[in-house]
Amino acid sequence: MKIAILGATSHIAKNLIYYFLKDSRYKLFLFSRRNESVHAFLVPLEKATIPTVQSYDGFSLEEYDAIINCVGIADPRKQKADPYESFLVTERFDNLTIDYIKAHKGCRYINFSSGAVFGTEFQEPVGDNSTATFRPNALGTADCYRIAKLNAETKHRCLSDLPIVDIRVYSFFSRYIDLDAGFMLSEAARCILDGRPFRTNASEIVRDYIAPNDLFSFVSRILAGGPANAVVDMRSTRPVRKSELLESLAKNFGLVIEMMYCDIQTVSGMKSEYYSTSGQAESLFGFEPTCNALKCVGTEMEALLACAGRTMESGMRP
Repeated sequence: MKIAILGATSHIAKNLIYYFLKDSRYKLFLFSRRNESVHAFLVPLEKATIPTVQSYDGFSLEEYDAIINCVGIADPRKQKADPYESFLVTERFDNLTIDYIKAHKGCRYINFSSGAVFGTEFQEPVGDNSTATFRPNALGTADCYRIAKLNAETKHRCLSDLPIVDIRVYSFFSRYIDLDAGFMLSEAARCILDGRPFRTNASEIVRDYIAPNDLFSFVSRILAGGPANAVVDMRSTRPVRKSELLESLAKNFGLVIEMMYCDIQTVSGMKSEYYSTSGQAESLFGFEPTCNALKCVGTEMEALLACAGRTMESGMRP
């Protein structure tokens, strides 16, 4: 099966590439605006097949069985710096893919979306009947990313005759995360490596981190099944509370926690219960996750720190 991955340097894409390359049934075509970074990432990986790395100029010249769109500005720092870019980037690569699958019957489209489409405030988890919240007279920079993603999802449902599956990811952490990204766990990993305290407040939040192998298994199931036009929320077997997560990181990896007694502002809004209880992945595709959020973070953090430790020993910055 020939698979094109757009946004090959993104966090999610790296994990999919890692697993796809282990299976000789898949031939990968990797697209990025930074091909040198893709090549550098590929060097240490085990490969059952050799992927093709090229610029987007050559995208329409190949024949693919599926296209996986991992393009998006998920980093909160980048969302804040240039919120309008979320619209431009999302629209450009979504249209590129839609034009392709319209011209190549049988090619499937898997698009990575976000739980952020439901809003910026999550006082409880979302489910199959949840509604999105908007304040049209008070839209701000925090709304740009989520509206861009929602626009893409809406467009895909209008194209109901095309095989497009949107996968909403709520929280994702792996050994391939950018340590300088503005996420809680990227900062925690950086604090462990630097030997400095992780500063947080006492507010309790709940997150659901999806195991990379579960995400790959779900994508593989979509590719192996019949064509579908649907949107699905990804979830683990059990989400995790911040207090439980930090306690585990302190116990297992020596994270020093410094409690602050003030509010911590986030670009994307205060999300106290940011996860989904939807059963669509199981009912539509027969998929059930195998790993809970806490176990996922522990496994990936161990691998990340081991890799970063080897990098620092070689004199390079992780």
